[in-house]
Amino acid sequence: MISDSPKIHVSIIIVNYNVKEYLVNLINSINRSSGNLNIEIIVVDNNSTDGSPEYLTNRYPDIQFIANTRNVGFGKANNQGIHIARGEYILLLNPDTLIKEDTLLVMYRHMQENPQTGAAGCKLLNPDGTFAPESRRSVPTPASALWKVLGLTSIFPKSRKFSDYYLGWMDEDEAGPVPVLSGAFMFFRTDVLKKLKGFDERFFMYGEDIDLSYRTTLLGYAIDYVPQTSIIHYKGESTKKDNLDYVIMFNKAMYQFFDKHYSYAYSFLFKLIIKAGIVLRATTSFVGSVFRRVAGATVDLTVLNILVFIFFLIRYQINPGELLQEYHPNYLVVNGLLSILFLSMGRYYELYGINRYSVTSSVKAVMVAFAGVVFVTFFLRDFAFSRWILLFGAVFGSAVLGLLRFYRKNYSKNRFNSSGTIKPLRVLLIGIGPKTIDLLSLIRSKVEWNYEIVGLIAQKNETWVDEVEKVRVIGRTEHVPDLVRFHKIEQLIFLGSIVSSEEILNIMTQIRSEEVQFKIVPDSMDFIIGKSNVEYFDDVPVVDVRVSYRIPWNVFLKRNMDVALSAVLLVLLLPVFVITGFRSLLIFGKPKPVQFAIDRNHHDQLFLWSPYDKSVWANRYLQFWYIFTGKISFVGAPITEIREDIPVYYKPGLTGLRQINEGRLVHEKEKQMFELHYVQNYSVWMDIDILFRALFVKGR
Repeated sequence: MISDSPKIHVSIIIVNYNVKEYLVNLINSINRSSGNLNIEIIVVDNNSTDGSPEYLTNRYPDIQFIANTRNVGFGKANNQGIHIARGEYILLLNPDTLIKEDTLLVMYRHMQENPQTGAAGCKLLNPDGTFAPESRRSVPTPASALWKVLGLTSIFPKSRKFSDYYLGWMDEDEAGPVPVLSGAFMFFRTDVLKKLKGFDERFFMYGEDIDLSYRTTLLGYAIDYVPQTSIIHYKGESTKKDNLDYVIMFNKAMYQFFDKHYSYAYSFLFKLIIKAGIVLRATTSFVGSVFRRVAGATVDLTVLNILVFIFFLIRYQINPGELLQEYHPNYLVVNGLLSILFLSMGRYYELYGINRYSVTSSVKAVMVAFAGVVFVTFFLRDFAFSRWILLFGAVFGSAVLGLLRFYRKNYSKNRFNSSGTIKPLRVLLIGIGPKTIDLLSLIRSKVEWNYEIVGLIAQKNETWVDEVEKVRVIGRTEHVPDLVRFHKIEQLIFLGSIVSSEEILNIMTQIRSEEVQFKIVPDSMDFIIGKSNVEYFDDVPVVDVRVSYRIPWNVFLKRNMDVALSAVLLVLLLPVFVITGFRSLLIFGKPKPVQFAIDRNHHDQLFLWSPYDKSVWANRYLQFWYIFTGKISFVGAPITEIREDIPVYYKPGLTGLRQINEGRLVHEKEKQMFELHYVQNYSVWMDIDILFRALFVKGR
C-alpha cells in the first residue's frame, strides 16, 4: 500500500500548444488515474492562440500553469516544468494523450521495484486502437536511417536488420529494456532527469526524446518498456505534420542528433552523404504531402477539361486526331482561363479544405468559373467561343464533380464527419448515466450532424434498462465487438464521465481491425473529441431580427426557383396527372381541404385527395400547382395546424430541414432548433441541398 505522506510522488509535465480540448480530456483522465498517489500537474503553454491559458486556469485552478510569451520549443518548455517539479518521479506527457486508471500506479510501482531503471515508457495506442510502433525504438544509426529512407523498414517490419529503428521483431506486449522511449510518455526518476539537466534545448521540437534517452543510457541507467498499461496517443494533434515547417524541423533534428553523437566517428565525405540523404528524405516527404493536397484539384481540372474537350469535338464535328492539325487557339485559351478561374473559386470556397466534400461548394465553383469564361469571351471578341459548349460544360461539370463529392462523403471508408451526408453515420453511444439524456439531446439538436444512434451500451455489471429517450439499450461493454460487426457500426461515442479509460482502451484494442472511429465526450460535455478533429456542441441559437430567410434577394431567388422547377414538372407530368387524377376522382371523389398555418393568427388550405398513400402522384401534381401559384414552396416548414408554440412562421413546403431529420428528433425543442437554423442560415444552395437529400429520405 502506498503511503499517504504529503510528499509528491509524481510530477506530470505537459507542454501545450493549441490543443486545449485534448488537454482537458487528458487532465480528466489523470485525475481519475491518480488513486492514492500524490501528484502535481504542471502545464507549460507555448504561446497558444486558442485561448488555452484562460480556458484551463478557470477549469483547473489547482494545476501549475506557465504561460510563455513565445513558442520556446518542446524541450525548453519541458525544462521549465522540470525546474519547478517537486515529485519523486517526473512524467513527461504529450497533451494529445489519454491514460488509463492504472497507468500512474503501474509505472510508479515498476520504478520502485527496479532501482537501476532511470526511465520507463508504456504501450502507445493509435486512435483506432492499433499499436503505435514508436512506443519503443532504437537509437537511429546511419544504417537504420538508410533502411527507413529506402522503405525497407515497411517492407520487412519484423526483420532485425531492416526494422531496427522500431524494434519490429519485438512483440508489442514483450516487456524489457529498450534504447529509446517516445516523447509522448516518459516516466523518469527526478534525480536522473535533473542530473541530465533535462532536454537539450538545441532540439526545438523533434529528436529531443531520442537524445534524452541516449544520454540516460550513457549514465548507466536502464530504460524499460512496460506494456502492462497503455495510453491513447492522438499523434499529430499537438504538432500537425502535413506541412513544410514540420518536414524541415524533423529532418533537421535527425541530422542534429547524428552530428552531436556520431560526428567524431565518420569522415567529412560520409557526413556529407548522410546530410544529402536526410535532405532527399525531407524533399520526398514534402513532395508527397503536396501531391496529396493537390490530387483533388488535379482530378477536378481533368474532369472539367475533358468535358470541354468532348463538347468541343461534338460541336465542331472533328476527330480528336485532327485537333492538333487544326489551328484552334481559342480552345487552348478557354481551357487555360477555365482552369485558372476554377482554381481561384476552389480556393475562395475552400473546396480543398473544410468544404472538400461539399456538393454545393463544388457546384458554385464550377458555375462561377464558367460564367467568368462567358463574360471574358463576350467582351474579347478575338477569343469568342461557343456558348453551347460552355453551357453543357457547366451543367455536366457541376453534375460530375457534385456526384464525386457525394460519393466520397457518403460511401468512402472511415467517414470522419456526418455533416451534409445522405447516409447517416451508424453510432453506438457507450455509457448510461445521468448525463446520457443530455448527450442524446445535444446530438439530436446538432443540425449539421447526421447520426443514426443504433443503440446504447451499458457499463459492465450495471443494471440494464430497456431504453433511454426512445433509444434501445442493446448490450453491455463486453458485447461491443459483436454488436459492431452485427449492426455495421461506423462510430463509437464514449461518455467520458461514465466510462472508464480502461474500458475505452479495452474496447479499442478488441475491435482495432474493424473500420470504426472512436470519439470521446469529456466530463464538461462542451465538445466531442475524435482522431483528427474536435466538434463543439453549440448553444441554442437566437433568432436575429433580420434573418437570412427574409432578405429580399433570398426571397427573390427562392420564389424564382420554385416557379421554374414547378413549371417544368407541371408540363412533364401532365400525362401522368391526367391518368392518376381521373382515377382518384372516380374512386375518392373531389379533393378535400387540408389546412395549414400562415402565421399565428391566419391559415390557408390546400385541396388534396385522401387517402394520401393511394393518391400520391395525383396529390403531388396538385402540390406542384400550389408551389407554382405561391401557396407553398418546395422547401419550407411542415404543413401543420396553427399552434401557439411555433417559434417562427415561414412558408410550408413539400420537404424541409426539419422534415428530413424528423426520425432523429424526439422533443419539440429539438425540432424548433432545426427550424430556427433554417431561417437564420437560409440560402438557395441550402434549398438545393435539402431537395437532393430528400430524394433519399423515405417519406420526406
